[in-house]
Amino acid sequence: MERLTRKSENDVFVVDEARIKHDENGYCGEAIDKLAKLEDMYDKLISKMKEITEEMESMRLDGRMHTPKFRALEASKISTNTMLILFQTYWGKE
Repeated sequence: MERLTRKSENDVFVVDEARIKHDENGYCGEAIDKLAKLEDMYDKLISKMKEITEEMESMRLDGRMHTPKFRALEASKISTNTMLILFQTYWGKE
């Protein structure tokens, strides 16, 4: 993945002007598109974690904790949580 930002001499991240444009609604361009995709990915991970947790709880209540599907959900929950931790570590999202 090509990096769009770089650190300036002041330790501030900057984007080349060719990667971002100003229009009447705000900013757009390649850098904004990439940021939006990361934000969409984070939101999707949060939704997925909620869905997994709810399905696992339903299966627990039905006594289906030892099924292959429950174990697959556990694995999915672990990998989703790992990605959320990475976002929180590098992006500061909660």
